[in-house]
Amino acid sequence: MKDALNNGLIKAMREHLPEETNLANYIMDIISIGKEAVYRRLRGEVPFTFFEVSLLSQSLGISLDQIVGTNRAEGAVFNLNVSNTMSQIDNYHDILKRYHKLFAFIKDDPKAVLSAACNIVPFTFYSPFERLTKFRLCRWMHQNNGMKITASMSDVVVPEKVLESQRKLMQELRQVPSSYTILDSNIFQSMVREIKYFAGLNMLTDDDIDVMKQELHRLLDEMELIAARGEYSNGNKAYLYLSNINFEATYTFLEKGSFQLCMFRLYAINYMDSQHPEICRAQKEWIQSLKRYSTLISQSGEIQRMIFFTKQREIVDTL
Repeated sequence: MKDALNNGLIKAMREHLPEETNLANYIMDIISIGKEAVYRRLRGEVPFTFFEVSLLSQSLGISLDQIVGTNRAEGAVFNLNVSNTMSQIDNYHDILKRYHKLFAFIKDDPKAVLSAACNIVPFTFYSPFERLTKFRLCRWMHQNNGMKITASMSDVVVPEKVLESQRKLMQELRQVPSSYTILDSNIFQSMVREIKYFAGLNMLTDDDIDVMKQELHRLLDEMELIAARGEYSNGNKAYLYLSNINFEATYTFLEKGSFQLCMFRLYAINYMDSQHPEICRAQKEWIQSLKRYSTLISQSGEIQRMIFFTKQREIVDTL
């Protein structure tokens, strides 16, 4: 796959760029690396990273699937951002950094849009809270045998670099000019049920539970404030919807001019994404279709908003 991306990208650049354009200088301008690093990539000694390929393909106005040479009948190219169990925290940190670069690239376009349908508490809201973040990581580690069955969450140390990367990514997500988020009505019930389950395994201390309960209440306070205002604290638009039906996964769609990216959550904390035009079209249409079964509670739906947040606080109080 790496050879296909490298060779396909180099071929596409030579075909799409004017003859008088210096290929090495063009690459240096787009992905901001030194000349020697560029030539190592052109010689095939070092592969282009997925993010570099994404930037170059966007600049050229073509999709990754066109670069690799796939079409709808043959399949689509997906980038699998999956953390392995050998070095969970470091892998997770690398994933955070990749997406941080992506959203930093997106935010400058005033017409950029981020749409998501979430069947868990969205990263955008829980990531500022340290104990909730730690719980999500430990839950994943426990399920993937990277954490002993008898271990406690207090035994796990989340490096400050990971917490800082989460905060930076959250800030970049909120820099997208317009965001649309559809919430499954069971997201807090699901999280509380998980906390209770792992508490039953003695993985959580009483202090862990008390702190997460406080964090969940603060999270709900912030979400309700954002919903009432219809924007984040930085003034960017934030439209929250409550789904009247359940959906089976978390779907995300990102659009900036001709650049499109769809993302699917999998394996608890991981995502896979694609720029394939047909996949992106289907993802966008699916999220739009979910809006028809949802109630907008940003600057509207005041009664539904009040009922929802009151119920969620009652659920959190059962901890």
